[in-house]
Amino acid sequence: MAKTKNRRLGMARLSSAVLMLLGTAAVSNAQSADETLDLGTITLRNQEDATGPVGEDKNPPTVTGSKVPLTVNEIPQSVSVLGREKIERFGANRVSDALRYSAGVTADVFGDDNDYDWLRIRGFQADQTGIYLDNAQNLSFAFGSFFIDPYTLERVEVLRGASSALYGGSNPGGIVNYVSKRPGGRIRELTFGVNDATAGWVEFDYGDDIGDSSSYRLTGRLEGGDKYDAFNDGVRGTFAPAYRFRTDGGTEVTLLANIHIADEHHNGSTFLPYQGTVVPTPQFGYIDPDANFSDPDWDKYERRQASFSAIVERELDNGFTFTGIGRLGYADVHERYYYPFGYNGFATAPSDPQGTLSLIAFEHDTQVYTAQTDLRYYGTVSTGSVDHDLLFGLDARYYEIDEIQASGLGSNTVVNPTAPGTPVIGAPYQDATTTQRQIGFYVQDQMRWGGGWIGTLNLRHDFVETKQRGSTNFTRNDSETSGRVAIAYEAASGFTPYLSYSMFFNPLIASPAAGVTRPETGDQVELGFKWVPLDGNFSFTGAAFRIDREGVVVGVAPTQTQLGEVRSRGLEFEAEYDFGNGLYLQAAATFIDAEIRKDANPALVGTTPTLIPETELSLFASYDFAGPLDGLRVGAGVRHQGESYADAANTFKVSSATLYDAFATYQVRDGLEANLAVTNIGDKRYVTGCQDLYTCSYGSGREISLSVTSRF
Repeated sequence: MAKTKNRRLGMARLSSAVLMLLGTAAVSNAQSADETLDLGTITLRNQEDATGPVGEDKNPPTVTGSKVPLTVNEIPQSVSVLGREKIERFGANRVSDALRYSAGVTADVFGDDNDYDWLRIRGFQADQTGIYLDNAQNLSFAFGSFFIDPYTLERVEVLRGASSALYGGSNPGGIVNYVSKRPGGRIRELTFGVNDATAGWVEFDYGDDIGDSSSYRLTGRLEGGDKYDAFNDGVRGTFAPAYRFRTDGGTEVTLLANIHIADEHHNGSTFLPYQGTVVPTPQFGYIDPDANFSDPDWDKYERRQASFSAIVERELDNGFTFTGIGRLGYADVHERYYYPFGYNGFATAPSDPQGTLSLIAFEHDTQVYTAQTDLRYYGTVSTGSVDHDLLFGLDARYYEIDEIQASGLGSNTVVNPTAPGTPVIGAPYQDATTTQRQIGFYVQDQMRWGGGWIGTLNLRHDFVETKQRGSTNFTRNDSETSGRVAIAYEAASGFTPYLSYSMFFNPLIASPAAGVTRPETGDQVELGFKWVPLDGNFSFTGAAFRIDREGVVVGVAPTQTQLGEVRSRGLEFEAEYDFGNGLYLQAAATFIDAEIRKDANPALVGTTPTLIPETELSLFASYDFAGPLDGLRVGAGVRHQGESYADAANTFKVSSATLYDAFATYQVRDGLEANLAVTNIGDKRYVTGCQDLYTCSYGSGREISLSVTSRF
């Protein structure tokens, strides 16, 4: 086994090295070719500005949605940038917590899951093929994922809509880009916190410059204690060191690591039947949201993961910039737990006063190996009256998952649950090693002319090879071309309307024998506006979109087909306003109409897929006091999730829910700050959604956290 792992890591390193050499050669050739061009003034910003603190900037520079540093209003798709203040506002300890007030994003899809960020964007699942770290994909398949603690992030950025023209294989609804904290300047931060579940944590962020050419940063978080449901406890820790240096030749290199370890139990409120959660049962009413039907002596969640990234940036003599990221990653995840699958006899309704549940005892052991690089060469060229911001890129990824899955059976009761004991686990039904290699070449030309017109053209082609060896054996090769075309006009008032068309493809990890012979494909049309006046005190963005997703796998294995088509149409709005007197407002609204257009079952045509709320609304306000209460900031938010369907036939619905949150921050003295956050103040029992009548998820109840932060 050790030799196998060493061989895999050796191949990953070799692949990254070859790609870096290819990128360097491409830069040299391009530099020679550019000698004949009339180079204009570089208008693009540097990467550091586009990845650093957001502060109060309502139109910050970002590399999400462009892969070059542009301000948000210059990107012809809907984009949101959350800086540290928005991430920390309500004490988020998962990225999904921080996204609850963002338009177009459905967070907590499967409720209060402590160890995974379930996310949907514009109605489509985004947590497997739509998560990126520093603009490079964190692909997830089955249980082979990477968990990123939000404390290690400087930003969380959301790009909505089809984005394969830049990012290759990804989901149609959009992507979430996690931007790591990076070195630069003096940083001294230490936090101690507790919550009302009796958990505690310590966080530290420490860094400084070393002379004029290098800097370091050490970021970490350690949490332990009880969770909010029965017998759920454990410990988790994250450490993210970073180092940046500049060579004598002017090349800037940033080295980033992210190490995460967890040893915990599972929460019990994520997979429960419709009867007993959304609607009461005649026998016992509702299932307690804090109940846990697993076995505390057998249940286990263990994660050991690490990723190491190198980011290089160099401004060349011809005025162009070369930048690239290379990353190696490894994750080892072992889980075992019981989860309910209906009532006695796998029924959707209880048949006895005790509410006997049918349990599935599930266990998996998963290892993931990743290697990837994204090399970019960009700059500005003037051709007459038109300036061209050009980008040329090479994106290569390697993902390998070695997994074993097995299951057994058990039972428990809703009324007076007891430990179901150690189950008898059957032979593995999944024992396979799966690899996916993807390489894409892409180009972007953002043209500017006429005192405000912006035209954007993107083209990308990807080659994907997917292999599986083990329980199922197959090899599939896919080749896809993606594009984006957009037009916008940036007025002097800061108002920028735009129209864009973009494409996507999603290379499924599935066997042709199971009816999967090609990637999912589709496109999006988006009409929107971004209004960010130059004085910077407010922003208002809106978008109307239509996404068509084709090649959706439908039916039940082994008789599946790719006949499915789904359309998602909707409206999104986000607004911020800083009144300048201490009062700040933020609002978001999402309206989605999702529809199945084709399916192997004709009865489902015209229905709405489950787990998609028809509306999501939020409003947040904060106030900074002056005078005798100087140093005190208070804030409150309300978020509303509309109805969704609980079954494929749209016979059953999940009720809407409105929740209230609040926080208070007080500067005790210079450099010492106390923070109090309360989410779901009313401790409302609600269901975030149902995948079917067996799989409904309670949302988080009231959670209170108190922390003290020292900056010195």
